[in-house]
Amino acid sequence: MGLLNGRVAVVTGTSRGVGVGIARELLLEGATVIGCSRSALPALPAADGIAGAAERSAQWVCDQGDHGSIDQFVGRVVDTYGRIDILVNNAGGTVPSPSVESVPSLVSRIQGAPTSDDDYERSVLFHAFAIQMNLISPLWFAIRVYRQMKEQEGTGSIVNISSGAGHPAGSPTLVSYGAAKSGLNHLTRSLAQEWGPKVRVNCLALGPTMTENFQSFVLPDDDKSGRQYFQKVPLQRAGEPREVGRACVFLCSGQADFVNGTTIEIDGGMLPGVLYEAGLKTITDLL
Repeated sequence: MGLLNGRVAVVTGTSRGVGVGIARELLLEGATVIGCSRSALPALPAADGIAGAAERSAQWVCDQGDHGSIDQFVGRVVDTYGRIDILVNNAGGTVPSPSVESVPSLVSRIQGAPTSDDDYERSVLFHAFAIQMNLISPLWFAIRVYRQMKEQEGTGSIVNISSGAGHPAGSPTLVSYGAAKSGLNHLTRSLAQEWGPKVRVNCLALGPTMTENFQSFVLPDDDKSGRQYFQKVPLQRAGEPREVGRACVFLCSGQADFVNGTTIEIDGGMLPGVLYEAGLKTITDLL
């Protein structure tokens, strides 16, 4: 307890899933955590059940596709809490598509991407949305937070949440998402070189992680426990959001002060690409 006492952390995408796990672990270690999502919530979901967490947490709205909204959000954090010590760029994600050149309407709707009745335009909009939310928006957030961190005493920490889909082996069914996450890994290294020693920038590349969306849109109806699905993962299971949160604590707590510009894989040791076909089954069944 207390590894992050006095630190102010911003975590994006904290309404559910991995973001909740990250925010909760930061809170448990004493950080003040400000989360954001596209829709208003009465409180930071991760704070539920943690004594005193309501007083050092907040959940605010931020449209991460709008750089002006990011600017206003970060300014509000600084005005309210005085500084920002940690940024976790967690918001993002995608839905696999059986075809890169003809994204089905259902896939676009599940993803929340802009859509169109025109097949080509719908596909273009889907991929543009994936690149925006998984690469451009994290860059915008990092730039805005760095502009604050560089004026503060101490060294800030930025953690980008990436994916095994960014592996150089390629990511069929997740083409634009994988390209964006590959870019995020590279971005991490570049920013670490530009922004040291004022800010350290690292990345966590996630494998299958057990969230509500993962259970709904990845695990098939006849294998909701994932027993068959995870046969190709050496640890025979999914990761947990809290495990991602603990890795974030490690990178931000002072226990990893010479770790900079690296991407750590949190995937149970699986080989790249082994789950793409299985992960597509739920979508194809819906179609």
